Formats: sequence, C-alpha cells, structure tokens
Amino acid sequence: MSAKYTITGQVRGGKNNLTVTRTGHRFPNAKWAKWRDVAVKEIVAQRQGRAQITEPVNVRLDYYAEDRRRRDMPAIVDAIFHVLEKAGVVADDTLLWIAESSRNYDKANPRAEITILTN
Repeated sequence: MSAKYTITGQVRGGKNNLTVTRTGHRFPNAKWAKWRDVAVKEIVAQRQGRAQITEPVNVRLDYYAEDRRRRDMPAIVDAIFHVLEKAGVVADDTLLWIAESSRNYDKANPRAEITILTN
C-alpha cells in the first residue's frame, strides 16, 4: 500500500536558502521558511492519521515546475524531504530514497506529488 502527498505551488529548493553566521549558526532564509511552513501545514492536513515512517522506503517524485527555468534537483528533493520530516510523515528523512521521478511543466498548477512506495 502506498501513501500520496502533494505540495502545491512552486517548490523552493532548500540548499541555497540557508544563511550561515560567522559563528557557524545556520538559519533559513525568511522566504524559504515561510514556504516550508505552508508546505508542512499542507502535508499535515493530508496525513490523515497515517503512522510515521520509521523504516527505509522508496519514493516516487512527480515534479511540476511553473516555468522552464533550470532547477537543481538535489535542492528540490532536500526541501521536500525536510518538509516530510517536519510534518511527521517520516521520523528521519534519511529513510527516504528516490526510486522513481519525473519532471514536468504546469504553469497553472505547479506542484510536487510524492508517493511513498511501501510493500
């Protein structure tokens, strides 16, 4: 049985949205943190009492960008996995592994569809 989640809107990659102070403290850029918080609420609403993932699972990611700009896939995946962990879908995002993916364009409905592939 699989579980499917959708993050609506353009996914903001997390890799380049961290600020590091001179003392080494890391904190997210305000725009990215706002996007993350909205995405976490969206995923929490879709969770519907599903148990938290505590074992390794494969993931299918269907990504729909709002435009044809070049995007960094590892940054997109990192942001999505961070949201899934923060929303309580998974205990640790290292348990998630992209097994299948697609990249598409949908100006009217950008989104990321995440399917947890379970046995």
